Amino acid sequence: MRDWTRRAVVSASAGIAGLAAMPARADALTSLIQDGTDGVLCAGVIARRGDGTIKLAASTGRRLSGPGPHPAMSAFGLDDPFRVASVSKMIAAAGFMRLVERGRVHLEDDAAAHLGFRLRHPGYPDRPILVRHLLSHTSALRNGPSYPVPAGHRLREAFEPEGRHWDGGAWFGPPGKAPGDWFAYADVNFCLIAQIIERLTGQRFDHYMTGAVLKPLGLDAGYNWSGVSQAKRDRAATARRWLNGQWTIQTDDPVPRAPAAIFTQPGDGPPLAEAELPLGENGFLFSPQGGLRVSLRDMDALAMMFRHRGALAGARIITPASLARMETPVWRFDPDHPNGETGEGGADDGVFGGYGLGVEIPQARHANAGDPFFGSGSEHWRGHLGDAYGWMTGLFWNLRDGRTVVWAANGMRETDRPKGRRSALTPAEETLIDLGMAAAG
Repeated sequence: MRDWTRRAVVSASAGIAGLAAMPARADALTSLIQDGTDGVLCAGVIARRGDGTIKLAASTGRRLSGPGPHPAMSAFGLDDPFRVASVSKMIAAAGFMRLVERGRVHLEDDAAAHLGFRLRHPGYPDRPILVRHLLSHTSALRNGPSYPVPAGHRLREAFEPEGRHWDGGAWFGPPGKAPGDWFAYADVNFCLIAQIIERLTGQRFDHYMTGAVLKPLGLDAGYNWSGVSQAKRDRAATARRWLNGQWTIQTDDPVPRAPAAIFTQPGDGPPLAEAELPLGENGFLFSPQGGLRVSLRDMDALAMMFRHRGALAGARIITPASLARMETPVWRFDPDHPNGETGEGGADDGVFGGYGLGVEIPQARHANAGDPFFGSGSEHWRGHLGDAYGWMTGLFWNLRDGRTVVWAANGMRETDRPKGRRSALTPAEETLIDLGMAAAG
């Protein structure tokens, strides 16, 4: 692999603005780029002041394509798309709220009424799992061993004892953690939301999201590459991790040729074509939980849409009232009377202090808080983190002063990561946030 010195990385970085006169910030950004287990392959950040002025737009590092120890290499830029991970949930929630606004579905509805099967926790058969519970991860559901349910299979098979994905009931939380009473972050909640969208609209989830959210904002972006142009796909930043002495492909290499999308094929039969996928039977297919492909500039546009209370450049995505509902806590961690799991997969790392409808709500107020991502005043920020396939991302806006910051970095290992100074995030993520905060004031 070619040796990229700091000078080479800086000169090749795309879209660096606001750093030329700030050598310390440039050094902080480029210092993230290094090979190795705790290294970062590429990173970028865009930050705006409360008046909307861009104060920092910078990217650095390498965009690799191709297998093996000598992949093709170019600079990572602000327009290069990647898998944004769980930020996807928040965008899906915004699309869903459009249906709530139109009265097609209500947050207090029994989700089963819109799913085509009876969804009940075996330990609480008389307690409905509400739509609001899915959007806020308070449904008492978990990701089972069969995750993700592949094409050709129905998602209901994970929730019915006779289903081939029942997994001994592992898709449900343990006794004492009833629907509505306990927070547990689980991707399957948003797969069920995607399935509801398909059943309500008669459109495939990815197509609905392109038409309802992404295209009106002028974004060349999509879930599982759906709707993304070939020109944009040609700039894809492959998800990689450092394994066995090299940056190893995790996903998105190769990227399908337009207009094809990707989805998990069945392991027990022949592959399926997109045209063979039934609507409203498997919300996993187009990855509402993490599969949105966007660039940093796309993330910045989405942040500005949220900052402008649901609209941007004349395109109204959701109403201010709907956004306010998303931003309002459904759940807050209570350290004196624990009421949820503050990390993913049952972990207790403090990354989740509060959650609304598809929106993370930092609290930063209890002694072991892991969510003061923005230091003092973290409680005024709303948004979502992403973490999958080595990509660590964030899209946040400040309710009090209108600042926005988006960031992305690729290359982090899945477990046993270095710890940040003030939060549950890694030092690399905190560095990107600090750069954005310092620039935006």
